[in-house]
Amino acid sequence: MSSDSPLPGAPVTVLARGGTTARFDGEHLTVARERSTWTVPVRALDSADLSADGTIRLTISGPADAATHGLGPLITLRGPNRSAVEAFFGRLGPAVARTPSAPDGHALIDHHVRRQAARARPGPARRKGLTVTGLLLLHHLLLTVIGLLALGDLGPAVLAVIALGTPGLGGTVILWRAGRRFRSLWLLRRRGIGVVGKCTGHVFMSKDPHLWVFSTMDFTTADGRRMTHVPSVVSIRRLSNNPLGQVELSYDPEHPSRASRPLTAGFIVRTLILAVPGASLLSGYAYLFAVFLES
Repeated sequence: MSSDSPLPGAPVTVLARGGTTARFDGEHLTVARERSTWTVPVRALDSADLSADGTIRLTISGPADAATHGLGPLITLRGPNRSAVEAFFGRLGPAVARTPSAPDGHALIDHHVRRQAARARPGPARRKGLTVTGLLLLHHLLLTVIGLLALGDLGPAVLAVIALGTPGLGGTVILWRAGRRFRSLWLLRRRGIGVVGKCTGHVFMSKDPHLWVFSTMDFTTADGRRMTHVPSVVSIRRLSNNPLGQVELSYDPEHPSRASRPLTAGFIVRTLILAVPGASLLSGYAYLFAVFLES
């Protein structure tokens, strides 16, 4: 008496070559290739042949045009050596020969595609940090090459990068931040829409709470869009005079996350004070860099 079911403890035979791995447990043939896995019952196979060159060819029962699973009407398996192929076929061939074929074996094949694990995307802060780091390395590398060409020695070139590049970049960043704030205020003055919103909290940009404190605001745009936790472009002077609650603000209809409380003289003075060291560092960098190139 025979049975098509695998015996308890029967080994699972494996054949692998060329990116394709086949496993046979006595009842099911499993073929894995890249992210696809096909499970083929023995009764879905019509015939099994082993060629002289060590290739196993399995014909799936049913019409060839029904092969929509990706395997095609014929499964071809190869192994690393003749012994592995003969051992695999020694179990698979007899099982196919003694099992009646189904009228349409293609319908019995289960095709599973393994989903590729999604890569975690870095957050906005990390992306900004990576961008700044990349630009810093590129700037210093370029400056090192220029210094090496001008001085002919790597040591002085590196020292020049440290002396010129780092302060110059620091001044550029300071001026860029100040310029971005004034640009936002200019855009709000040009096309801003005034609404009444609510101050929901504060963001501290300095250890001194009386220097840079920005309100976060909730408001509804003129077209009904709800905006939450939008930071104000203009800072406030002190928390004691700016409690949470209703505030007047203006927002940019083309970019609603750009919004601000009314402009104050204190904010203008503090921003200009911030821009002075930036301008000094950047001008000194430009001057020293010009002298450096002439040397």
